[in-house]
Amino acid sequence: MNVLGINVSNDAAASLVRDGHVIAASQEERFSRQKHDGSFPARAIAFCLKEGGITFDEVDEVAFFWNPGIHAEALYRGSSGRRHHLEFLYSLPNQLLTRFHDGRAVEGVRQEFRLAGGKKLGIEYVTHHLAHVASAFYRSNFESAAALIIDGYGERSAATIARCDGTRIETVHSIEFPNSLGSFYAAFTQYLGFKANDGEGKVMGLASYGGPSEFMEPIQKLITLTPDGFEIDLRYFSYYTDQRRRYSRRLTDLLGPERRPESGLTRRDYDIAYAMQAATERTMLHLAQLAKEKTGLSRLVMAGGVVLNCVANGRIQREVGFDECYFQPCAGDAGTSMGAALYVAHDRGAPRVTHPMTDYLGPEYDDVSVKAELDRGRVPYLPVADVTTVAARAIADGKIIGWFQGRAEFGPRALGNRSILCDPRIPDMKDVLNARVKFREPFRPFAPSILEQAATTYFDDGGVPSPFMLVVSDTRPEHVKTLASVTHVDGGARVQTVTPAQNALYYDLIEKVGRLTGVPCVLNTSFNIRGEPIVATPADAMKCYFTTDMDLLFVGNYVVYKDLALARAYLDA
Repeated sequence: MNVLGINVSNDAAASLVRDGHVIAASQEERFSRQKHDGSFPARAIAFCLKEGGITFDEVDEVAFFWNPGIHAEALYRGSSGRRHHLEFLYSLPNQLLTRFHDGRAVEGVRQEFRLAGGKKLGIEYVTHHLAHVASAFYRSNFESAAALIIDGYGERSAATIARCDGTRIETVHSIEFPNSLGSFYAAFTQYLGFKANDGEGKVMGLASYGGPSEFMEPIQKLITLTPDGFEIDLRYFSYYTDQRRRYSRRLTDLLGPERRPESGLTRRDYDIAYAMQAATERTMLHLAQLAKEKTGLSRLVMAGGVVLNCVANGRIQREVGFDECYFQPCAGDAGTSMGAALYVAHDRGAPRVTHPMTDYLGPEYDDVSVKAELDRGRVPYLPVADVTTVAARAIADGKIIGWFQGRAEFGPRALGNRSILCDPRIPDMKDVLNARVKFREPFRPFAPSILEQAATTYFDDGGVPSPFMLVVSDTRPEHVKTLASVTHVDGGARVQTVTPAQNALYYDLIEKVGRLTGVPCVLNTSFNIRGEPIVATPADAMKCYFTTDMDLLFVGNYVVYKDLALARAYLDA
């Protein structure tokens, strides 16, 4: 059975699941080049169908990430709320049928479209948090687990706890919007001068520069923990009224005026971010403990946009007492396309299957396609017989390289296939990358990719695999200087552990870097510049390379260069 999953919202995406296996998944932004593209994911769907080797006629079910019936129920109850998405009931089939069914007439509609020629297309509208749960649980390979979903909102819920076992998912508790931790964080993101639903990661990084201050107590009081979750003091916020500003005047009266976007950062900004992050961590820890108590299960899976808060994830993993935790790598709404498809597949009888602990589900280019792209771009390049050896020499020599290999990552993190890489031991490399390559704020940190077996030597939580760069661990004090450019100001690092099973080529590269430098680790950041999606095609990679201060670009088994002598030096070494 082929199930096509679709998300149309912030970070629109599509996924294809066949008999319980995820065949392909990608965000629309990777094709449109519009970051967080929320339009109908036509190009992502086309990619999934091509990757699966099928036409739209061979799709058995379409799974959508939202259940508009819940909004219909709210209307029936006389709700005057403004957050209704009944448009999905007509906009989704309209988009599908106008783009993918080759003009055949629709003969009937009952949540099932009977197309001329006998084709039947069923559309299942999956509740948003249920899609999140499925994306995390079915990909975790856990036989049973507690699930915790935390985001802005889904239909009505802003946080959900579920009990998962085999192919069964049972919701045991939910917290309704507008008591929303995701919306709370987004409001402070905007207050601090960044774009809501985009700049939350920046605020998390900014918080590390702050410390305890007079802002701690008033911000903590904005969230009250309760036996069943939490309550937000809504007098200080306006995100539930769809106004441009997500916080009320009462918040500026409490904390002072908001920061203007792109203005300089002050100690006050750092301390407010610190206090807000602390309040968020406290609430997430409370919810994780609640999930443990309400399910009685020893493993935890998490998804939802707030789960990209890797500092809080690290504390949950260390402090709550679960035996194992799985944080969905595509935790935001893009991941619900995959979750909705997995939910429908298992609901229709697909058995549980073992999924690889990877996130490489996007497009791939073979050497023939790469060479054609390079020739079309008329760029200087050379073939490379042993790409990891040549790239490792360049990294060990202090060079910054673009690394474009294999299938693209699905989630927001570059995990070694669409990455910019360099030596993590160089003390000023963080500043160089932010200023001359990424063109982004100087306070933003970079992550280490390290061989899994070496992680315990350099990081406190190194014994726990972290394949998706979603957990912050402390760098061991004796190695803070060794890993200067990937250790944040607070001593933490967003670690990615790498094994041959996850990514053999990337593992080989890091291993060779380790032989040359003595440290089996590279600095890994996403292959993009500020404000743009991660590169998707060789042409995207070339554009990024030639407009930044990267030294070399490795695309498949070719090296693109700006300086022939430099490329030759590493090829001939």
